Amino acid sequence: MNALLELSTSFTTNTEDLVVSDGFSFFNNHDGHQLLKPELLTDISRLQEIYDLRLNVWEHSGKSKFVNRKFYPNGWYDHLDEFAFHWIVLNGQNKIIASARLNIFNSLEEFPYHLSVKNFSLPDVMPFAFFSRLVVDPQYRQNGLSKKLYTDRARFCEERGIRWSQVFINNPLIISQFEKSGYKNIGQAQVSYHPCSEPHSVNVFVKGHTCF
Repeated sequence: MNALLELSTSFTTNTEDLVVSDGFSFFNNHDGHQLLKPELLTDISRLQEIYDLRLNVWEHSGKSKFVNRKFYPNGWYDHLDEFAFHWIVLNGQNKIIASARLNIFNSLEEFPYHLSVKNFSLPDVMPFAFFSRLVVDPQYRQNGLSKKLYTDRARFCEERGIRWSQVFINNPLIISQFEKSGYKNIGQAQVSYHPCSEPHSVNVFVKGHTCF
């Protein structure tokens, strides 16, 4: 079942310096954007806006060999998007200027990158969450959006009894930030986002959650 459809009926890595991450960073709010805050996406017709935002940012991030218009002519998406929970941030013109997703898995075999991480010592309790596809429009950097998107997803995991989470990060400048938030770097894995792209290394971070 599409997670967005479930949401509508029940409730409501990658380099952060380039505003692309599977993690988060800490920024100070600018006075003009203090009201920007994440919300869960319930209107699935807006998913295409998220896909387009991801592609536009990644193409100008220095990581275009992994994500580009040749690989993703209709925006950057994959099969996980259909089953993901998506958070968005809207500006005053109702435009999506930041987004992040969260997938929940009941087994490691369901995780599309399980072969890449099978040799790591991962928690054996379920379910677990995968944080991914955090992206912020470059015009809205340094407004704390990455941290807010992380915080909302972490709270969601705790409230739903998610036992632990996993995230891929490539930027060494934010490794210490994840570690300060309780994440542990358990090694590097080789992953490919598209069948035609070469595998690249990502740092694998894991964190346990305290459930309410």
